[in-house]
Amino acid sequence: MDKPKSHQQIGQEQDLFVLSDLVGSGLPMFTPKGATVRRIIEEYMFDLLSKYGYDHVWIPHLARKELYEISGHLEKFGEDIFPEMKTKGRSYILKAMNCPHHIQIFGRKPISYKEMPQRYAETTTVYRSEQSGELGGLTRVLSITQDDAHVFCTKEQLKDEFKKAIEINKQVLKDFGFHENWIRLSLWDKGQKEKYLGDEKVWEEMQNLMREILTETKTRFKEAAGEAAFYGPKMDLMVIDSHCREWQVSTIQLDFNLPERFNISYIDEKGEKERPYMIHRATLGSVERFLGVYIEHVQGAFPLWLSPVQAAVIPVSDKFIEAAKKVFEVLKNEGIRVELNDKNDTLSAKIRDCTLQKIPYMCIIGGKEAENERLVVSVRTREGKDLGQLDVPNFLKDLKEQIDKKI
Repeated sequence: MDKPKSHQQIGQEQDLFVLSDLVGSGLPMFTPKGATVRRIIEEYMFDLLSKYGYDHVWIPHLARKELYEISGHLEKFGEDIFPEMKTKGRSYILKAMNCPHHIQIFGRKPISYKEMPQRYAETTTVYRSEQSGELGGLTRVLSITQDDAHVFCTKEQLKDEFKKAIEINKQVLKDFGFHENWIRLSLWDKGQKEKYLGDEKVWEEMQNLMREILTETKTRFKEAAGEAAFYGPKMDLMVIDSHCREWQVSTIQLDFNLPERFNISYIDEKGEKERPYMIHRATLGSVERFLGVYIEHVQGAFPLWLSPVQAAVIPVSDKFIEAAKKVFEVLKNEGIRVELNDKNDTLSAKIRDCTLQKIPYMCIIGGKEAENERLVVSVRTREGKDLGQLDVPNFLKDLKEQIDKKI
């Protein structure tokens, strides 16, 4: 078996992203093809979370220093936060976490127990300071785009919300072709209580609850003491890629401290204020890191629904360019991401180029196809399989079925 290529190699070969010394280490930029893959992933997450009752919100990329002082992030993670910026007599911090902002949205008005749970989701970028030697490709960056979500719920709703979060994560992994996974249950370290916020009794109660949830959902898990967030225990979803390497992607975190620190509440059945529980959930974790892992997992051979280019139309020679353009327009107008490869190259060179780009389908048009009364193409897959001559309408129907099924 050939040694797997790195996502940096594949990214360069397929023109997906670029790193510039002038822009800075850890600040990747995405080309049209790479940005297409990102957009599809973000739209996929938007649609999936909408089905699970999440409302989508938007927050800015700056905040006052006081926000992170109240949350405790400055105290616990001050070294990872970019320095305070002062402008026109005001001080701001570049956003390092989204949860304090989402808490402000929850606290904007009185919320009844009948309106609980409140589920907020957003794909947004945070910025964290890393040593330059720790940065690499897409897996360690300064600009971290999170598919971040926060659920505010009652204690009675905790189990159901955790189970839904696990269900969401499992669906995403299935759709992206990660078949082997388990959860690392990250617990606090009793011997270093100063690292955490909150009461010992509550920590133990919530950790036991998470054990129950994982057992009831028949989820394979291992416990890891000392790996919890400073505000609560968490479930880190670990996957095994196609090269038998282990990665952490998703995380589901329980938080009973930030609601207390920000003094937020909902109105219970008795008309009294009650403190909500908070769940932090990021299925992809970091879009950049997930993409780096995923590109290596599939070695650049994206499934059809995610491929930046789903089909290439290739005229055998210049004589058939007009016929090729007709097929190109039909596919494009039907929403297929398609390229017309009309370079002044031999057919074998064009096929080789499309194969290197890992384009799922190549539609070849020569004399037999151009002269046919029907709109037809000879179809070849990136794996080199010859599918023969196909009617374009039937080929289109098959493409759409594959895309709908996330193949």
